[in-house]
Amino acid sequence: MSRLLAWLGALLLLPLCAGLLVVALALEDRPLVAGGDEISAAAIARARDILRRNDPRRLAPNTTREVRVAGADLETLLNFAARRGIRGSASLDLRQAGADVRYTATLPRLLADLGVGRFLNVDARLGTSDGQLQVEQVRIGRIPVPGPLFEALLAQYIRHTDLAPEIALLRKTVARVAIAPAELTLTYVWQPELLDSARKLAIGPAEQQRLAAAQQQFVAAIGRTAPGSRKLALADVLGPLLQQAGAQAGADRGQAYRDVLLVTALHLSGRNIAALIPDAARWPRPRPVTLTLRERGDLAQHFVISAAIAAHAGEPLAKAIGLEKEIDDAQRGSGFSFVDLAADRAGTRLGQLAARSPERLAAAVAAGLTDAALLPSIDGLPEHMMADEFRRRFGSPEAPAYRQMSDEIDRRIAALALFR
Repeated sequence: MSRLLAWLGALLLLPLCAGLLVVALALEDRPLVAGGDEISAAAIARARDILRRNDPRRLAPNTTREVRVAGADLETLLNFAARRGIRGSASLDLRQAGADVRYTATLPRLLADLGVGRFLNVDARLGTSDGQLQVEQVRIGRIPVPGPLFEALLAQYIRHTDLAPEIALLRKTVARVAIAPAELTLTYVWQPELLDSARKLAIGPAEQQRLAAAQQQFVAAIGRTAPGSRKLALADVLGPLLQQAGAQAGADRGQAYRDVLLVTALHLSGRNIAALIPDAARWPRPRPVTLTLRERGDLAQHFVISAAIAAHAGEPLAKAIGLEKEIDDAQRGSGFSFVDLAADRAGTRLGQLAARSPERLAAAVAAGLTDAALLPSIDGLPEHMMADEFRRRFGSPEAPAYRQMSDEIDRRIAALALFR
């Protein structure tokens, strides 16, 4: 009898031991890809140009289009995606008819304290066959996985998720993939239902409900703040709005703040939320009003839009978008403005605070927000500089004169009690 119990115990422990062995082999002490948070303004500009030239709203059904994306821009997109979910870093090397993709996720330090590696490294070798991507080999830590096996496991996983219809539609859309050392060329046949599919993936039913509630709160906040006024201070609306959302959210206060910032940013940008959520066409709309920061509507726009981007996508992307916008303005807009850049960066700090330290933001909101609490003094910050004047006075974003002004903006923002 004792021998039988021993055998049963061994059978029960075997899967556990096998699982621990797999974890030990999958996790490593050193990262395969070093972390890098910087996203350049030039990369953002190129991404916008690609989207502008391939705007799906301008395409007729079954239209065939070709997109060429440089390897560096693909790597930027991969790193942006790697910041969602489990935070990580990615690298990409294109070669003729294939690519090598590497990814590292940094896991909690507790694993290192337990004697287990804290880096999950994935090294994948991709190829093309008949114009379609295929997985040739994958290595997860020290575990090699043959490409066909990996694809079979991935297909089995997708089959049991809600992603199956979207993946099938995507395969129907992509006609051909060609890879060269410098760029990837994607030929696709536009399917209008792909846009609806993307909307559903980007904003699920639960998030739609949260945003509907945030929209109602935003409309109510506008309605009860100086009724009849056409201009309202941003702090007078955003402060109570954040306080109400945070109080009702319970443990998920950070998510409530992100929802508020997104709804407010969509209003300030002039974008209809129904473009993202068709059902939002039936949601209540706020009365016409201009929100201002330090008595300027443009600064409220810069501040809140940057805050929403930072809260949802991270600080590096928000900074890069803000800088790219100012460089673009210097070329053909209202001119480069360090004042706008200050509003961008202050908003970015608020978005970062909402996402990473919601309790700190809750305390600041409870104490009351003012324009001066959100944005430091803008005195002495040059603006309205067209390209020639900007180059003459500050050179480029890498030049010492620019860095000095940039550091001054950061110093002023860091001095605000909200961001200490």
